[in-house]
Amino acid sequence: MELARSGGVLAEVRLTQMLARPVEGLLAWMRPRDVREAGRTVSALCAVAIVVTIVTELMGANADTPMNGWALALAGVSLLLAAMVSAAAWFFDEGTSLAWALSPFVAILVIVLVDVATHDATITALVFFFFPTVYAATQLPRPGAVLVTSASLVGAIVVLYSQLSARTATVEACYIASVVVTTAVMLTRSTGRQHELVAELGRLATVDPLTGLVTRRGFDVAMAANLKHLEGEEGTSLLILDVDRFKDVNDRFGHPGGDRVLVRLSELLVQASRRGDVVCRLGGDEIAMMLPRCTMEVAVRRAEEIVQLVRATPFEVSADESIQVSISAGLAHAPTHGTEPRSLYVAADAALYEAKRRGRDRVVAWLDAA
Repeated sequence: MELARSGGVLAEVRLTQMLARPVEGLLAWMRPRDVREAGRTVSALCAVAIVVTIVTELMGANADTPMNGWALALAGVSLLLAAMVSAAAWFFDEGTSLAWALSPFVAILVIVLVDVATHDATITALVFFFFPTVYAATQLPRPGAVLVTSASLVGAIVVLYSQLSARTATVEACYIASVVVTTAVMLTRSTGRQHELVAELGRLATVDPLTGLVTRRGFDVAMAANLKHLEGEEGTSLLILDVDRFKDVNDRFGHPGGDRVLVRLSELLVQASRRGDVVCRLGGDEIAMMLPRCTMEVAVRRAEEIVQLVRATPFEVSADESIQVSISAGLAHAPTHGTEPRSLYVAADAALYEAKRRGRDRVVAWLDAA
């Protein structure tokens, strides 16, 4: 009996997970790339639509087809709903996934209701269906842009066929569809390309071109985030190391030889890293490692293993010549030596200096150095 009950619960959990996956995918499609910019865009488009609609009605643009009480109430509710969406968009953030998913479709529904209530199927009314399309093409991933564009076309078709003859509505729908789809495709392609370029520039800004390690900029961001939310009792360790007598390597084998040493050393450090560790080239031959959830004792042991690994590894400086290289390392620990990146850098750098003073090719922790 218990086994059957457990099997039923397990089946229910699996069904829930299967149903949740498409929903999560849909929410991901509808989540804008930049929530702040998307919020401003939604608010601006809604505000323009509301103002233009009210002004044109006051000017008597639809005097030939006056609205009855029901239509007037429907238009008023629709405009109020649009105003609420416009105001709420300022407060949307990355956590309001459902709001981001619903807002463009709510906007399309509002446009349909207003056009139907005002008995307006002219281009001056249908032009507002471009607004959700422009928003989706510039702010959403491609699948989201396709969904919103399709919904805009459906909305325009509803407005046309509810107020015009089938023949006239079909002709108008063809014109609207051609313009909306063309606009969506061109904006989606250009925005997607721009997003890829920005992402590539961001990657280049955080990756050292020679070693492939994280740059100082990216490392500082990772350090600040980690120290702000320290997890577990182990704390976070910071290791700063450099190559002993690296200037002699450059003087003897030239900068190409020194570059080969740095590249090989970076490979060894990445191989010795755990998941979650961050390896950074601070500059020149100085490299830093952030070791989250790593006590001082464990960090010292790992640093000594790295020093031994480097000592035992031949480093090619040319096609037919290899040399032996050693490194010195300084170690600091958070929260033992501080909880700010600067205090840890100072402590680890002081320990590195002490390792150099004691003869190089060794690890020194900050407490030992002090």
